[in-house]
Amino acid sequence: MKRLFQVFNQYDDAIWVRVCGTFLTKIAQFMMYPFLVLYMTEKFDSPVTVVTAIIGLESIAGFLINLFLGGLSDRVGRKLTMMVSLAVQAICLTGFIFADSLWLFAVLIVILGAGSYIFFPAADAQIADSVPVEKRAKVYAMLGTAASLGIAVGPIIGLFTFQANPDFVFLFFACVSFLYLALVWWKIPETLPVLSDHTENRKQANIYKISVRKHKHLFLITLLAIPTSLFATQDWSTFPLYLKEQAPQHYDWMYSSLLSIGAAASATLQIWIATLVEKRSASRAVLIGYMIAASAALGYAFFIHYGVLVAVRVISVVGNTLYNIHLDKFISVYAPADMRGRYFSIFGLHWRVSEALGPFLGGVLLTAFSGRVMYIIFALLLIVSGLVLSRMMEQLKDSTAKPANTATE
Repeated sequence: MKRLFQVFNQYDDAIWVRVCGTFLTKIAQFMMYPFLVLYMTEKFDSPVTVVTAIIGLESIAGFLINLFLGGLSDRVGRKLTMMVSLAVQAICLTGFIFADSLWLFAVLIVILGAGSYIFFPAADAQIADSVPVEKRAKVYAMLGTAASLGIAVGPIIGLFTFQANPDFVFLFFACVSFLYLALVWWKIPETLPVLSDHTENRKQANIYKISVRKHKHLFLITLLAIPTSLFATQDWSTFPLYLKEQAPQHYDWMYSSLLSIGAAASATLQIWIATLVEKRSASRAVLIGYMIAASAALGYAFFIHYGVLVAVRVISVVGNTLYNIHLDKFISVYAPADMRGRYFSIFGLHWRVSEALGPFLGGVLLTAFSGRVMYIIFALLLIVSGLVLSRMMEQLKDSTAKPANTATE
């Protein structure tokens, strides 16, 4: 018990609000999203293709809002941006209960995507503002653990609640968003760095745009992170189809159990891994993470036996943990203090791109060639991008002049 209190006291209330908020939000998200297509097709009697296209609008809205308003928290503050995001989510989710047409639902999904995606750059910047560099990897791992626990629990609860009353799921998600908003207002301080008037004016002038040339390393890091999220998006798009080809009689329980095992492994291992490599070179940790992920992709390609797939799933979690927490930490250190929100927003675009293109790209490779070829290609992408990214991070680490130390366009 004493050890538990010591761990708790290492971090202030704002961090624990983020951890609890992440856990509850992921439960609510995975209560809703796995069953949303089925709900919309049945309620509105619409084709699956139309419904999936509408749901995809959320990611498109998130991509656009991050691209053009990603630096919002650098101007109006981390706290206000987070609160606005959560308020928009609560309103849209409540609106789902009363939406009586597919097109009204589509409008709400677009607004939900635009509102929800401004949260993460502000929240990540708030951690970079307030948490010492040596503790950031562990904090990001704590948030990842909370998310994994929520992902493991959410679908199980959602399966029963959607069958009983879908409106309860929307209401629960809305209440979680409102509760999170109240906790942010109450417990999370504003951490936006105080800047000189000159820097403030330049920051406001550049909130809507950022020079690719002057911030080229940020864009290169984002580009080199895309293979990791492309690989991850196959979990909920082509991987079940690949399993169905290999084990048509057992693919359903194999798929669901592998997802649960992955979530459990992620929840169990993330903080331990972060502690283990906390003081190691970020570039080396990222490289190892990419190589482990590549080996997992090759494992999927060549070994279709359940026991091996379980091992590959756990290996994939280890790689994912290594590169995710250390890339987040690297961005938090590399970003100029007055552009942290903008940097996290641009970096987050690798997920938006992969969410939009990953299932399509994987589907093309799966149908044109085979699942084995698809995963070999992803493995090669991870190897090449990991080597290049690690070398770039190593070069940037020793640079005393960060790009855009002042908020130049």
